[in-house]
Amino acid sequence: MSMYLDRDLSFGAVSECLARAAAEPVAAAQALLSRRDEEALAEARARDALRGLAPSGEPLAGMVLGVKACFDVRGWTTHAGSRVLADAPPAAEDAALVRALRAAGAVLLAQNNMTEFAYGALGLNAAYGTPLTPCMTDAPRVAGGSSSGGAVAVALGMAHVALVSDTSGSARIPAAFCGVAGFKPSRGRYDDGGMMYLSPTFDVPGIIAADAAGCLRVDKALAPDSALSPASAACGAPPLAGRIFVVPDHVEDMLVPQVRNTFSAWLERLREAGAVLRRMPMPCIAQAGAVARDGGIIAAEAYALHAPRLAVDSARYDPRVGPRMLLGARAPAHAYLAAQRRLAELRGEYDALMAGADAVLTPTVPMLPPPVAMLDDNDVYLRENARAFSLTEFANRLDLPSISLPGAPAAGNAVGLMATGLRGGDRALLAAAAQIEDVLGSAARRRN
Repeated sequence: MSMYLDRDLSFGAVSECLARAAAEPVAAAQALLSRRDEEALAEARARDALRGLAPSGEPLAGMVLGVKACFDVRGWTTHAGSRVLADAPPAAEDAALVRALRAAGAVLLAQNNMTEFAYGALGLNAAYGTPLTPCMTDAPRVAGGSSSGGAVAVALGMAHVALVSDTSGSARIPAAFCGVAGFKPSRGRYDDGGMMYLSPTFDVPGIIAADAAGCLRVDKALAPDSALSPASAACGAPPLAGRIFVVPDHVEDMLVPQVRNTFSAWLERLREAGAVLRRMPMPCIAQAGAVARDGGIIAAEAYALHAPRLAVDSARYDPRVGPRMLLGARAPAHAYLAAQRRLAELRGEYDALMAGADAVLTPTVPMLPPPVAMLDDNDVYLRENARAFSLTEFANRLDLPSISLPGAPAAGNAVGLMATGLRGGDRALLAAAAQIEDVLGSAARRRN
């Protein structure tokens, strides 16, 4: 974006994103659903003209925005990637975050594809097509979900920021598979008005950008009054020196060799840069996902939200989505409530174990993006889907900020490094993530 003068910053940015989309027509058709090409160019011209007359106060000037199809955008149908809602009336107004991002200077370009109703971690979509990761081209491989279209759009330069949701890793899994950054905030940090839920207990709005620095820039625009902790704001400390990162001791056994080797190399580079790595048991992390599943929290909440439609239109649901929602009708209330209580206890255990530490470090996903062809078998799909969110879900269950940093797509490794912080410590986590990125080197920045 720096190649454009201030007078044509937004217009140049939109033009470049449109050129990237035109250069990748198949990927664009899979990732970008509703579009407003001419309107975006006209809006960009107007913003540039006004910026030339007076200071704009637009911290996101020059950024092009994509919006996941579960957020309201005035004039577009909020179909959440499902044919069930394809004929629903268009939204009457923008979701709260869409308004906030546009007010901060981002120019809206497109609605992004997603897994139907955000119920899936691999990014398959039978109704609108399945976006593919651009990082690995040996075979058509999934982009990850549920925010598949936003990750592909950012990875290919069709947008600079994507507004997404995250229930079990929906911002971070596709970010890892596509070589970009995905940020899941603490609950309540961003306004979720106008967002279609899958699970009210676990859903939060999130951000996908090229790197942690991009996520930090967007966070500063959305939460301008947030401040770093005194320790994080200290001046004069070398990058990462004195920071303490926890590496759970059960994680490495979950990883395929390529991910394990990449993760080990990253940890060594962080240690060489002065970071303190503390390997220790973290049973609260290992238990959080199982507790939520045993209580049927997501299935029960999804069923409660979709029961009226499922009763009359279940055949139009994706066969990988509708039947799983129907299972929620069988979730016992006592199990649901017990799971909620246990998760509250596990949050306290996490807080105690993390005293004095900055973040937990793990890979984002334990495996590489699976080929689309292998997922035709439903049993294989369910197995790989569960593997995909096995490392990301604890941040949702324990209400923690978490970010996936881009790996090395140029080397054929769609691997992400995930840093998960302290509840409410979102800005401190993003600052630490940007420091980690400086040490490891961001693939996104090297391309620019």
